[in-house]
Amino acid sequence: MLILGAMGLIAAFGGIGLWLAARVRRRPEEIRVLLTALALLDTDIYWGATPLPEAFSGIADRVEDPWRNFFTEVKERIERGEAAWPAWKETIARLTGAFALKPEDWLIVLDIGKGLGRSDQQEQHKQLELAQKQLTLLREQAVVWAEKQAKMWAYLGFLVGCAGAIFLI
Repeated sequence: MLILGAMGLIAAFGGIGLWLAARVRRRPEEIRVLLTALALLDTDIYWGATPLPEAFSGIADRVEDPWRNFFTEVKERIERGEAAWPAWKETIARLTGAFALKPEDWLIVLDIGKGLGRSDQQEQHKQLELAQKQLTLLREQAVVWAEKQAKMWAYLGFLVGCAGAIFLI
């Protein structure tokens, strides 16, 4: 019975470690999806002269969750009469917990919304290009960071489980 308890403890803490590792690995993927979304938004604004609600709707149809929910909510807020910047900012505040992004990632995402709908196509194009460059660099750093952190959390989970099992025995 003691052996089963020890194995359960190791499995439980190992599972928690693996879950945390998976969450850490999500960050670079979420940044990649955002880069895709910004490229689509840039194309819609600059080349298609598409109104923001339509552009956000098209992006939401072509990206995965949680960004799908993000762009859908921003679109709905704008359609209800809210300006683009407050809609963007409030959606970030409401949905931050659904993402694996870090606070410094959100600063870049927040900056993107400041110019949406306020300036001409050329300025929005420049702003989106700048954000894409920043996010590309951030993604490269995030990939390296995520691999190190994911291994650490996975190992740490099993090690804590083993330590608990040793104390149990």
